[in-house]
Amino acid sequence: MSTPKVSVCIDVYNYEAFLPEAIDSVLGQKFADFEVIVVDDCSKDRSFEIAQSYAAKDSRVIALRNPANLGMVKNRNACMRPARGEYVKILHADDFLCTDDTLGKMVAVLDRIPGASLVSCAMQFVDTSLQKLQRWSYFEDRKPVTGTTVITRCLRERRNLIGGPSATMFRRKKGLRGFDEKFFHSADWEMWLHLLEQGCFSYFNEALVAYRKHDNQQTEKDKLTLTQYEDQLGILDRYLDQPYVRLPKLTKKYLRYKAIADFAKRSKKLGLPAGKALVEKYGAFKFNSSAPIFAVYRQFLQQQRFLERKIPGSLPVYAAHKNLEKFTPGLNAAGFFKGEYGIGDASRAFYKIIHESTLPAVFLNIHSRDHRNLDQSFDQYSKTNPHSVNLMTFSFDYARRFYRDKGSRFFKDRYNIAIWYWELEKFPVRWHPAFDYYDEIWVTTSFCQKSIADVSPIPVTRIDYPFQPQESPQPDREGFGFKKDSWVFLFNFDFHSVLKRKNPDGLIKAFKKAFDPKKDDAVLVLKSINSHLYPDLAAELKQSTEGLNVIWINEHLDGPRMKQLFASADCFVSLHRSEGLGLGMAQVMSHGKPVIATGYSGNMDFTRPDNSLLVNYTLTELDRDYGVYEKGNFWAEPDTDHAAEQMQWVYNNRDAARQLGERAKATMKEIMNPETSLQQLRARLGEIDPRLKSL
Repeated sequence: MSTPKVSVCIDVYNYEAFLPEAIDSVLGQKFADFEVIVVDDCSKDRSFEIAQSYAAKDSRVIALRNPANLGMVKNRNACMRPARGEYVKILHADDFLCTDDTLGKMVAVLDRIPGASLVSCAMQFVDTSLQKLQRWSYFEDRKPVTGTTVITRCLRERRNLIGGPSATMFRRKKGLRGFDEKFFHSADWEMWLHLLEQGCFSYFNEALVAYRKHDNQQTEKDKLTLTQYEDQLGILDRYLDQPYVRLPKLTKKYLRYKAIADFAKRSKKLGLPAGKALVEKYGAFKFNSSAPIFAVYRQFLQQQRFLERKIPGSLPVYAAHKNLEKFTPGLNAAGFFKGEYGIGDASRAFYKIIHESTLPAVFLNIHSRDHRNLDQSFDQYSKTNPHSVNLMTFSFDYARRFYRDKGSRFFKDRYNIAIWYWELEKFPVRWHPAFDYYDEIWVTTSFCQKSIADVSPIPVTRIDYPFQPQESPQPDREGFGFKKDSWVFLFNFDFHSVLKRKNPDGLIKAFKKAFDPKKDDAVLVLKSINSHLYPDLAAELKQSTEGLNVIWINEHLDGPRMKQLFASADCFVSLHRSEGLGLGMAQVMSHGKPVIATGYSGNMDFTRPDNSLLVNYTLTELDRDYGVYEKGNFWAEPDTDHAAEQMQWVYNNRDAARQLGERAKATMKEIMNPETSLQQLRARLGEIDPRLKSL
């Protein structure tokens, strides 16, 4: 049996009058690659028999019945469990698809936007006689929106702005958890927030689904209970303090207060004691004294929401049309061009190919507060951005700060691109709001592209890293303190880059296993910066090198001196747990040096079995947060025994190792060619601003 593209899940309980129309609306779709799973929750009417009759006539329909009544949310999960489709479309038995291309349109969006985890549409309310009532829609048709931005907006308004289950379609693999059965009235809303933590949101401002209003629907029954208010408190508790929810503290306090106040009011109306108990838990004096303050604040928030609806999109990049013609065609490249660290090196690599091309461009230098700013490679900088395309050559963690420093006018009406790097397979949800500042993301490795595109609301384009050919200077082994005949293994790293990820301690363990300091003339050179900011980690690392032939160069070196260090080494070793790019490996390979590296992550675009010695690894789950790398993610744990074997092979087979280094150098010339990078950059810019095609 072939796997369908879409699983349409219809949960039913006592809806014999409406179920046929729901099923017929699916079977009448132009898009036909689907299965229909109807799960009856022990209806007392003929709902199950109706589902069976459809299943008998059409093999795409599956009719199931629960052994006992589960209730609405559990039955919805019972519908999803047998689903096999790539996408899931929930359809309540009393609703129906009101166009024959509803499925086709939703599928097209999810197919086109790999980062979209959820798509929704406007809903046409109808009565039992199918007379049209109001039309429900909150969002506008525009480019996809970052999921965390939608979550924040929903929380601020304390309501589900996305729509009921029948209005949505989502990726099954991202909804495997199912609807949280701790919730009832708002189980769908909570599910949407869960999905939006994993990707972006797209919307049709077109009624593709009809929502039937009638006296027997669950929404009407919920008005006689506290479930709606209990669920709202639960959603606030779960999501309001997430790091991606960028709301003022006063707004968060108001939202909690208002949820408690509404709960207490409804409880009193229903004659229940729960509201009074909740107020006492909150603090009766605090609750009563806050009332006048929050009454004024509520007016402020209502006015703010009104203005936002009149002017959709809080950031310039949300503009439906980019008025690029207002500006001269060209690039405004911003970056840490003087910064002496990895991102600074990457910024300068793009500066060089753009500056040496015929593309009109200006360059805006950003002063790094965390790194030395003494690189003098370039000296032509601008304070303005006169051209049509902004290119930010720094990663996501600086996006908000740069926007705040430059203001909205820097971005408005221009096409905004950022070059991002990320080291894990899953891009962290706390940084999803950074997408909101841009129209497109560029990445330099397939590893980064997959990680970021999986959640991105905007295009993620691969542009090869413009690695400049390296002319090796004369080695200076004596100046660095290396013996003439020693075999030198090198690793360079920045303490800011999270020591656990860079894994110098793993390298020291492998080196200790590989060589006897009294017999073998092998030396391990550790080159680091910023250790003074991490004194405890530095002390631990230094202690682990005691008794070994280890030289620690713990200082900034300028560009020419770093090249001399690379030329003076015999082999580079990186037992990283993960890399977005692996610039150190690329730099050493360009000097014709053999590389031993963990066979995982961004470096796999250029470290290959034919030009490098790859170290085996196992994927391990992070047991806690390590800097920006969050618990629950995965990275590689390199096999130090295998690494020791690779180091011994290089040490004992020096001529073969040098030949490996020459193959590595040839690879770098082939796949990290700045001319190729420039061609890719030009081609994409020509698509963005056609005027650039002729420049």
